[in-house]
Amino acid sequence: MSIRGRIISMVLLLEIVLMVTAALLFFNEHQKREYETLFYIGNSLKNHFEGNAREAEQRYSSRVAGFVKSNPAIIDAFIGKDSAHIERLLEKKIQTLHKEDDFFCCITFVFRDGTVFYHSQNAQQIGQNVASVPFAKESFESQEPVSGLVLSLAGLAYRYSYPVFDKKRYVGMVVLVVRPTRAMTMLADDFNAECGIFVDRKYVARYEDENVRYISDKALVAWQGESFSDTGFVEALLEGDALERFEFCGQAYRKFAPLTIRNYRDEKIGQVFTVLNTTKQFDEFRASLIQAGGLFCGVFILTLMSLFWGTGFFLKQVQSLQQSLELKVAKRTSALQALNETLSLEIQERKKAQRALKELSEKDVLTGIYNRRKFNSYYETEWSAARREGRVLSLLMIDIDLFKIYNDRYGHLAGDQALHQVAVTLNQTVSRPRDFVARYGGEEFICLLPETSQQAAVQLAEAMRRHVEDLHYIHEFSDAANVITVSIGVASMIPGKKQAKEELIDLADKALYLAKNDGKNCTRVA
Repeated sequence: MSIRGRIISMVLLLEIVLMVTAALLFFNEHQKREYETLFYIGNSLKNHFEGNAREAEQRYSSRVAGFVKSNPAIIDAFIGKDSAHIERLLEKKIQTLHKEDDFFCCITFVFRDGTVFYHSQNAQQIGQNVASVPFAKESFESQEPVSGLVLSLAGLAYRYSYPVFDKKRYVGMVVLVVRPTRAMTMLADDFNAECGIFVDRKYVARYEDENVRYISDKALVAWQGESFSDTGFVEALLEGDALERFEFCGQAYRKFAPLTIRNYRDEKIGQVFTVLNTTKQFDEFRASLIQAGGLFCGVFILTLMSLFWGTGFFLKQVQSLQQSLELKVAKRTSALQALNETLSLEIQERKKAQRALKELSEKDVLTGIYNRRKFNSYYETEWSAARREGRVLSLLMIDIDLFKIYNDRYGHLAGDQALHQVAVTLNQTVSRPRDFVARYGGEEFICLLPETSQQAAVQLAEAMRRHVEDLHYIHEFSDAANVITVSIGVASMIPGKKQAKEELIDLADKALYLAKNDGKNCTRVA
């Protein structure tokens, strides 16, 4: 081969190697970032649905009980079948519930024979009989609170029932209803993800919602996103595998692994399917790929033409051209290194954001102290350590006295400020690194004291009670004092090998009950 041919071949080969190397780096980095993003969204998807289900259970199970116990006039109107009076009494309370939670749906009063006495959202249901609905039937038979995800005539929702008694005579139940779409809305806001709730067809035989769509053996009962309005899209979604890319009507989608949903009986009734529209990302990637390809092709063609027609000049200037080629290679290598460094920095920032998100998920937004989820994890660790080493473990259950009245009289803004200040005070009272204070729910707090005797726990509880009282938050409607106070239940034990960790919490809760019965603003031991 001539010198001219060798030079052309060598330069073109080098050009091809550089293009292939850059393309491989580009594809690998894009794929890596894509899968990191999908993994993060997948974890967030699971955490959103499971976390919101637990949060709703914790919030509304206690809220419906508190509603029945703290509103005797409403309950009397229910017992006396005074519909006009109960509607007047409920008007502001229902407005407050809607204001506090956009996903609160309605409140229903049902007599023991199954007759709907009052329904805050749908007056047409008043007078209907729901005795044959499994959820209502089990509530009537047990005469105890029943809660969970329910698919009934009125639709899919979280329902929280609480029995109503006239002295010892069972009258019926009060039911709070919450829409199950909170997690789907959060996913749409955070990631532009679209979700649909599919229920097995056998569970919707009595369902009366005309908007339900049936696909094979499943029924789409709720969704978030315009894509789910198209039956063809839903059919394509159900056929694909998890994380599989599929296209529909010119749009590209990624499908995540479905999440199982269970009703109040813990029966698997369906699944939540989630998709992410990746059309924009795919189009941007394709555009950048076309631009890079065009640039590479242009350079390739220009190089070929220059070599073919300018070999003579090239041979004369070989030294100069060699230096020029080396400079180009150095610049491109430097650009690739800079790209890698930039991507590494982005990955580090993403990891920082993930750590910050984890910390945020463990803190109570209102009070700034740890939440119940973090307490459950910490309690599990300390309980196991105390049982293994035979050491004492103490627990304080703390509740703000008559806080519902405080909220009603002074407003929820003042109530939030008081909750925050009480939480800060309780948290500042403990001093040991392993002592742990968390918001347990509503106006209730919990304090875990590892390796602390009952006597020491009582002393700390009294210190907490005094410090809260010394805040001098005026509460003129309290029968315990004229300021905000707390009642504290104390329990201590050395866990046995076969002892359940819930026993210590139950003891502290019983001690708190004693403190409440003994006039509040005091500490009692189980």
